[in-house]
Parts: sequence; C-alpha cells; structure tokens
Amino acid sequence: MEKNKLYALLSLLIFWGAASNVFGQTKTVVINQDPKIERMVGIKKKIDSERYDAQYYAIQLYYGNHTAAKNIVREFEKKFPDTVTSLIFETPNYKVRVGRFKDINKANILLEEIKKTYPGAFLLEPNNL
Repeated sequence: MEKNKLYALLSLLIFWGAASNVFGQTKTVVINQDPKIERMVGIKKKIDSERYDAQYYAIQLYYGNHTAAKNIVREFEKKFPDTVTSLIFETPNYKVRVGRFKDINKANILLEEIKKTYPGAFLLEPNNL
C-alpha cells in the first residue's frame, strides 16, 4: 500500500512538472502609450529639478541700511572669496546673505567660522529665504 502511495505521488509530481512547462505563460505585453505622457513626465522632472535647485540653506549676516550692507558685502568677500554673497533689498532695509548650501552640516560649519567676525549671523532654512 505504501508503494502505491509513493508511485501515485511520484506520478503526480512528474505530471505537474510537465504540465507547468506546457501551460506556462510566454506572451509579451505591448503598451501603447500616448506621447503626451512622456512630455508631461519631462515637464514634471524639469519643475522638480528647478524646485530642488531653489531650495538651499543660507546664512544671513546683516539686516539694515544700504551703506552698511555694501560695506559688509565688501568685507565678507575679502575674508571668504569662495562663498556666494547676495545683497537683497526688502523694503525699507537691505539683507546680506551668504552661501547656497544643500547640506546643513556644511552650512553650520561655515556659520561657526563666520560668527567669529559677525556674531549676529544666523542660518536660514530653505523655506525662509
């Protein structure tokens, strides 16, 4: 009786193995996509890239009158020639901002160095620029 069960199980496994090759799926799927979708994806990538480029950390050194702001820009550019410097007008005052950092750690390292000369300097988050 045991041999019959073993033969039956063995026969079933052989049949199942052979049948799985016969009934397996071998079709390929063809997707017809509207070309407008690819253009839309390209536009979305461009918008996301521009948004990412616009998001950065900066350090603000000064907020006040134009003459003092210009002097601070000149001073800072002499001490830190490789750092981007911006003079921004916001009625009625001027802001001096430096740096365009994607990495907050790099921004904080420079901030500590800058605070030795400009103790009022502070870090601006990307949403506060």
